[in-house]
Parts: sequence; C-alpha cells; structure tokens
Amino acid sequence: MKKILVLTAAALLATSGLTFAQDTVVIEVPQSARDYVIANPSDPVVIDGDLSQGYVVPEDVVVREIPESPGYGYIYVEGRPVIVSLDNRQVVYLSDTGGPSAGGEFPDEVLTYVEKHPSDPVVIEGELATGAMVPADVPLAAVPDQPRYSYIYVDDRPALVETETRRVVWVR
Repeated sequence: MKKILVLTAAALLATSGLTFAQDTVVIEVPQSARDYVIANPSDPVVIDGDLSQGYVVPEDVVVREIPESPGYGYIYVEGRPVIVSLDNRQVVYLSDTGGPSAGGEFPDEVLTYVEKHPSDPVVIEGELATGAMVPADVPLAAVPDQPRYSYIYVDDRPALVETETRRVVWVR
C-alpha cells in the first residue's frame, strides 16, 4: 500500500507542474510557461549525466527565456522540454516524454488520424527520432483541423511533425 501511495504521488507531481528542488521547496511552474515551451521548441542540447529535477544546467548551454514568465527559461533535451530556473540554472520541470507515445502533449485524435491515413513513404537521411528535423524538401502530409501538426511515413513508420518547425515530436 505504501509503495502504491508513493508511486501515485510521484505520478501526480510529474503531471501537475509541481516540482521539488534539491532543498525540497515546492516550485510550481506556471501552466502558461509549460504551454509556451511546448509551442516553441528549441534546438536540442546534449547533457552529460542524468538529467533530473535539481540538475544544474552548465553555463555553456544556452537557456532560452520564457516571455511572460520571468525567472524561467528552457531547453530541449532528446526532444523533451526542460524548464530551468534562471536564478540558479536548476531544472525545475522535466517533461516525462517528448511525445504522446507515453502520454504526451497532443490530442489522441491526431495520432489516430496519422495511423489510419498512411502517406506515401519518404526518405530522410539520418535517424528518424523525436527531436530530429525534417528537411524542407521533404513533403509533409497535413493533419485536418490541426494546422500545428503534419506527418510523414518513413519505412512504414509514422512520425508526427510540428508543421512550423518541421521537428519530429513523435515516432511509432
């Protein structure tokens, strides 16, 4: 019972935007900040070591400021949005995933449409992975009523792409 309670509390915290810094002070990241970061992905950065709550982002990593949310900035690591306190460069919010395959940030009907409407396969160089950029010369298939998203199929694998940035946000 104790184990279930701890797991439930951890899951609740992971989805609520509430986080614990190293000194166990609760920090609530505003929903508007999380929404902005998801809507405005940045180029991915590589972090050495385990990225977790309280991790101090190295000074050589460029942290983008979040307008309307002073004191917060963000980076993307492996396709996952990471919100950082600008005061001390500590991670205060780390998304569990970069895509919907594990409860991501876009509607289920988008994935349902993509999987039920395969497009002609395309060829891209490099690995098809979350965070990858789709070249400008590769045609994207539109998702009706969801202008933010398009998709491609590579080797019978669907990939959801943010139309504006051409960044892959989910791959089957």
